[in-house]
Amino acid sequence: MARTTTQRPAVATAPPPVDAPSRHSFLTARALALGLLLSFLVPFVGTYLSMYVQGSNTGGGFFTNPLSHFVLFVLVGGANVALGAARRTWALGRGELVTIFILMTLGNQGIKIAFYWAPLLSGAYYHASAENDWIEVLHPLIPEWILPYQIDSLRAFYEATDPDGAAGLWQVWLGPFLHWLPMLVALHMAMLCMMIILRRQWSERERFIYPLIQVAGSMIEDDEEEALIKPFFRRPVMWVGFAIPFAIGTFQALHAYFPYIQHFDGRSYIALPGNVNLLLWLSIVALSLFFLIKLEVAFSLWVFTLIAHLQQSVQNVMGLADPAEPVLSAWNYGPPSVVHQSMGAMIVLVLGGLFVAREHLGNVFLKVVRGAPEVDDRDEVMSYRTAVFSLLASLIVLAFWLERSGIPLIGVLVFLFFAFVVFLALTRVVVEGGVAMLYTPLVPTDAALSALGTSFYGGRGVLGLTYCRIWAGDIFNFAMPHIANGLKLSEQIAGSRRQLGWAMLVAMIFGIVAGTAMLLFLTYNYGAINMSHGTFLWMARYVFDYAQSHIAEPVGPNWFGWLHTGIGAIIMGFLMFAQRMWLWWPLHPIGYPVSSVFKWMGYNAFLAWTLKSIMLKYGGPSLYNRIRPMFLGMIIGQFAIYGVFWVIDSITGMTGNYLMQ
Repeated sequence: MARTTTQRPAVATAPPPVDAPSRHSFLTARALALGLLLSFLVPFVGTYLSMYVQGSNTGGGFFTNPLSHFVLFVLVGGANVALGAARRTWALGRGELVTIFILMTLGNQGIKIAFYWAPLLSGAYYHASAENDWIEVLHPLIPEWILPYQIDSLRAFYEATDPDGAAGLWQVWLGPFLHWLPMLVALHMAMLCMMIILRRQWSERERFIYPLIQVAGSMIEDDEEEALIKPFFRRPVMWVGFAIPFAIGTFQALHAYFPYIQHFDGRSYIALPGNVNLLLWLSIVALSLFFLIKLEVAFSLWVFTLIAHLQQSVQNVMGLADPAEPVLSAWNYGPPSVVHQSMGAMIVLVLGGLFVAREHLGNVFLKVVRGAPEVDDRDEVMSYRTAVFSLLASLIVLAFWLERSGIPLIGVLVFLFFAFVVFLALTRVVVEGGVAMLYTPLVPTDAALSALGTSFYGGRGVLGLTYCRIWAGDIFNFAMPHIANGLKLSEQIAGSRRQLGWAMLVAMIFGIVAGTAMLLFLTYNYGAINMSHGTFLWMARYVFDYAQSHIAEPVGPNWFGWLHTGIGAIIMGFLMFAQRMWLWWPLHPIGYPVSSVFKWMGYNAFLAWTLKSIMLKYGGPSLYNRIRPMFLGMIIGQFAIYGVFWVIDSITGMTGNYLMQ
């Protein structure tokens, strides 16, 4: 029996009118101004907390954006109440708070690019030596415009040899940054336009859950009286949930000050045959987010994670090791066969999703080509025509920039295909599956090199792809999921939202600029080698050792990888077919592409599925709706204790006080 899915009518209609919204429910100039200001300040402070204080994750590594949530919590629960008590018109309304949160979230995610940009641009010269052959092999291939060459400035960057002259030294980065800026703008514009084009399909037709915005949406939600203290903060059950991670986090954080206080780690293992460990890592945030998603999705995330462990266990026991694949870097998670199967699955997930969206995409095409009046795009942050043409222009700029960096044009197209497949696939997993931390099993740079061979790309192409690892390498965070979440949250803004689209683009660039500025300030004053060993020493050496070895010993296409990419595509195609056609089919396909990288969160998906199943069975939807605020409170309670000790650790000088995720 075929599965029936509820979808909206093919032709988009205007959103229903909002009943007498207050003026602050609209997009206002003060909200845009404050949001853009915070889109700079939040990543500026976040970089300091991450690199100098080295405390809990601020948002550079996870899609949950803890620092932005903490700022919103303080703003809505404290500052906005005080403003409204002084004069009611000073209080920020729902639409304004939504705008501010969207922009500062988009700004904060940009720090991850800053964290990779500076060490990768400086590493090729600072770490070069007679022993590693970089001077002979790599330096002649590096475009002059792509990085700063002044060795004294680079030495000061790593060793803080001249903190008094830091302001003059770090200015040598301005020229390279201006060369990188068109590419960064085009990259983020392309992501923004893709999400604008797909928003209605994902939000209204397929009705994705968007779990990561539910805490922010609940904090901002008004009651009928539009009281200053929002309903979220008046629910006792929310504070019960809030208290659980807040209390646990307090003991964890105090352990750094008083070592005799017990530290709760939350990790254990189940040993499987073949030297494979099944990680059981309790994460309050991950557990709570998975509680919000569909049972089918939570169950599938857990089952596919378990299958991935069993597959590796069987391979190890039977001695069925995969053949070595030299082009795969350290940032590929699993045996070569598994990561290539995951890439094949992601390709089918993206292409299959576009096929399902063909009716909506047809409407977008009609709007762009004919201006079809029956297709209403007034509720988008950018018209479909602007979005489509901006997307095409952005892709052209990206391709031109990458080709100028030394990558052959065909190689550019292959790499961009893999990059946007990864971006779209992981974004869908985040917005539909509520996954807080996620990275690709096979990074786009390695996928391109494996598909065509390092011999095809040549020395300049391999080195050009090395610099692409800044934004398409070990992707712990990137803009597209935040854009998708922001566009969904923006549906709460009354009236036209057209100005928001361009503000979102500016916020993303502000975040990169702010993160880079604080990073350069810290490194020139305190030395990069004292900040993060993994980022500035290990990674900056590894990527160029990798490039040097593959330039010296080029290889052709990896047919083993092609084979397993096809196998993964076939399996994913079957899973998507089964999920849509058979009502009894229990597995949702989004769990398969990320099963090899989902290891630490799989246990939380299992716990959430178990708890929610029992609750719905014996208490029904009414019990779930009563308990749901508790899980939202657990999420914000975790971020609140982060914030408390960000402040305390900054004052006391404590570093490395990293709390449980």
